[in-house]
Amino acid sequence: MIAPRRFSRLRIAAFAAIERLAVLLGGRALYRRRHLGRGRLHVREEWVEVADLPEDLEGFSIVHLSDLHAGPFLGRGDLAGVRSVLEGLEPDVVCWTGDFVVHGIHNVMPLQEELASLVGARATYAVFGNHDYLHREEGRFVEAMEPAGWRFLRNTSELLEVGSARVGFCGIEDPEEGKVVDVEGAVSGLRAAAEGERPAVIVALSHGPRAAPEFAARGARVVLSGHSHGTQVDLPLLRDLGPSHPGLRVELGGTTLVVSRGIGVIGAPLRVGVPAEVVVLRFRSAPTGDQG
Repeated sequence: MIAPRRFSRLRIAAFAAIERLAVLLGGRALYRRRHLGRGRLHVREEWVEVADLPEDLEGFSIVHLSDLHAGPFLGRGDLAGVRSVLEGLEPDVVCWTGDFVVHGIHNVMPLQEELASLVGARATYAVFGNHDYLHREEGRFVEAMEPAGWRFLRNTSELLEVGSARVGFCGIEDPEEGKVVDVEGAVSGLRAAAEGERPAVIVALSHGPRAAPEFAARGARVVLSGHSHGTQVDLPLLRDLGPSHPGLRVELGGTTLVVSRGIGVIGAPLRVGVPAEVVVLRFRSAPTGDQG
């Protein structure tokens, strides 16, 4: 769908050198204290108004997590702050929008029990990000997490019953690195559901936010994305080193794109003006005459 980014050998070598130095200097412990500790992790609340929202979905909440980037600067035992936030929010659903790793699926495998207990028995939906396809071993993570109830939306969809109402969740492979990216295939099952079984709201997951207009054209009310880290370092020149950041919330007609700043980092254990965050999204009825 989108041409994958490829960096020069010089740039890759420079980032690798910075990463190794940061690791030797205790970068992981520093990142945990400065960005993941109690009171450091940012909680962002987003309300989405929906026309004709069923009563059972008033206040329905989704915690959106992204860009874990397990690896040199985040590992086992570093998610206590995230756990505390989730326990306080008590969301109905947890959604992950990819980039679980830095260098390969082996980075995140030691965290599988911690991640499973983090969300508990809540409905949990996930898609993969560009980093997750390194060595094409993402299937190992699926096999590890599906027994815990995680559902990976790989150009597919799921219906969640909430009382007498339904919420549709759909997701795609990463727009840059997925071998097959099928937005239509992801949404079609929800749109084709029999009358009475169609979702009142469709929530789409895509690691890269550039797929949002395609989901908007197919009736998604919300698109959840990550990828940009909110720039990670919000300083002149440096903010442009990473992927393009469209903003934290973008309205696309009747569709709301919500972009997470993410939890982890790549390159260096550094965030400037861009906190690590947990996003909680809640639904409420649109005022009469507002088409949401």
